[in-house]
Amino acid sequence: MSETTANGSCSSFAPGRMDPKMRKELENKLRGALWGFFAGDALSSPTHWFYGGQRQIVSEYGHSISDYTKPNQHLAGSILNKSDPNGGGRMKSFSKNLDVSIIGDIINHGKLPYWAPNKSYHYHATLQKGESTLEVSIARVLMKSIVATGGNFDPDHFREAYVSFMQTPGSHNDTYASTCHRMFFANLIFRKKTPKECPDNDSHNVDTMDGLVLPTIVALAGLGSDSSMVSKSSGSCTAVTRKSKVLEDYAGRWSRVVLGAFGNEACFSDSLTDFAQQTIRRRPNPMVREASTMSACYLGQSLPGLIDMVAKHAPLSSSSTNGGEAAWDALLANANVGGENVHRGSILGAILGARAGYKTLPPKLVDGLYAKEQLEQEIEAFVGAVLPNVDENSNTSTS
Repeated sequence: MSETTANGSCSSFAPGRMDPKMRKELENKLRGALWGFFAGDALSSPTHWFYGGQRQIVSEYGHSISDYTKPNQHLAGSILNKSDPNGGGRMKSFSKNLDVSIIGDIINHGKLPYWAPNKSYHYHATLQKGESTLEVSIARVLMKSIVATGGNFDPDHFREAYVSFMQTPGSHNDTYASTCHRMFFANLIFRKKTPKECPDNDSHNVDTMDGLVLPTIVALAGLGSDSSMVSKSSGSCTAVTRKSKVLEDYAGRWSRVVLGAFGNEACFSDSLTDFAQQTIRRRPNPMVREASTMSACYLGQSLPGLIDMVAKHAPLSSSSTNGGEAAWDALLANANVGGENVHRGSILGAILGARAGYKTLPPKLVDGLYAKEQLEQEIEAFVGAVLPNVDENSNTSTS
């Protein structure tokens, strides 16, 4: 289902050259990638930024994570109470003393009390069981934008949709918003910048793992397109919400891993090894230990664990008989590691879901998601928009 060029690199799919049977298999893989993307995020939210391993998880929930779980409202050791509701990084002043608060009034409406410096709330205290975190909620906005623009990523269209979504009360239910979003809207509201001028960077909390979530969706929209163009679009996607040349570069490279997940085993392995060697200067280690994934969000700490988890679990999720169960088990393992597991979980889920295919996913992975019906509609619209129509009479396929 993928072809290899003369220099040994894997090209992306060309759906217009596929026969109907292979087109159906590509649809199956794309649906699997999207459901896995949502599942990896929602499974991990209860244990996001837990650095105490299994002991902390069991202490908080009484058991390991074995299914979608509602996050606890309170969390001992949470640093949400140290985060600045009006900008990046640590708190400079609590927003209740201001006429307008970014968190509470402009975005994450009504959530300011959870950021109070004398409280200790969970980062996702207000989410329901199986509900998406903010970054994945924004990914849903991106998916709708791509559908509206004919299956292509348009940064201007997405920027307008993002600004509207974030400022609409009730558009999502998450407690936490990362530094890049707080800085963006501080620039928009306090400094009166245009939306295109608002992406910013505090040189600490923006070049982070969550910056690969949206580019993963752009890469999925690029199936059948030239991989260099997909890399460029994936990189430019990061610039809509944050100012980070580092992430633009990494997102472009990561897109090749996403595309590679739809190819054969050799192509996928090559794409992952190339990404690892370009980013952490070593081959992925499929014998990953839990400690290597219990990392913070900063790219230098989080990428090795991501790469190793993909290397460890992707071959299992490629099984034709139980690939979906293996993907589910891997996402549970990611949830039970803690650390920066939420954003790692979504992009890991996209890879494992693509390798497994939707048809092998266990029903509990889909049925347990909070917005299952809406997600199903959005996934089907996305699949229909990004895959070109296939000539039903064509018998030509790639190998």
